[in-house]
Amino acid sequence: MKNLIIIPARKGSKRIKNKNLVKILNKPLIKWTIDYAKSFEKRKFEIVVVSDCAKIKKICLSENIFFLERPKSISGDFTSMHEVIFYTYRKMNKKYKYIILLQPTSPLRSSKLIYKGINILNKQENFDSLIHLSNENSFTGKIINNVWKPDYNINTRTQDIKNKFVPTGNLFIYRSSLYIKKLRLPKKTYGLTSYDQKWVDIDDYEDILLLEYYLKNEYKKR
Repeated sequence: MKNLIIIPARKGSKRIKNKNLVKILNKPLIKWTIDYAKSFEKRKFEIVVVSDCAKIKKICLSENIFFLERPKSISGDFTSMHEVIFYTYRKMNKKYKYIILLQPTSPLRSSKLIYKGINILNKQENFDSLIHLSNENSFTGKIINNVWKPDYNINTRTQDIKNKFVPTGNLFIYRSSLYIKKLRLPKKTYGLTSYDQKWVDIDDYEDILLLEYYLKNEYKKR
């Protein structure tokens, strides 16, 4: 049974206009993720780009990638990504083992990342999903009535912060059983960590500069 790779790419973006189309080293941001997805075996994976953008549709046609029109009802700022997956799964009207979500805004992925995630879920049958994480060693807290409430001991050093992680956006894997008849949210998610892997989740222009820096240095190594 094949796996379904979903690349969600809606048109709207507030901080960076047409974010998924921004040129990164002379290539649209979304194409980095499309190229990555295309590197996997066709007999094991199918790819679909879900978007409400005509320009992205044009890219998909030129790349021979299946494009699914994303309706307005699931293209808003507050639309859950699980709603998009559920809609896509039903429209594809096929059975898949795993659903793999690749966000175009997080294009720095190792070639073995998807297989590593799938192998984990094959063995860890009590988990219904997997998320890629990076360790976080910054101080965080809340402001309550203008009062700063740190969530750490004030004597803690950054190098001593442990067991704090953030999603990289690089990879999400879900068992298709979550989306077969009705949308069921994951109950137990496996946290896959990569301590030595660079990652960027594009949110502002500084992130774009950082991504270009990482990519240029990666090319120098090849």
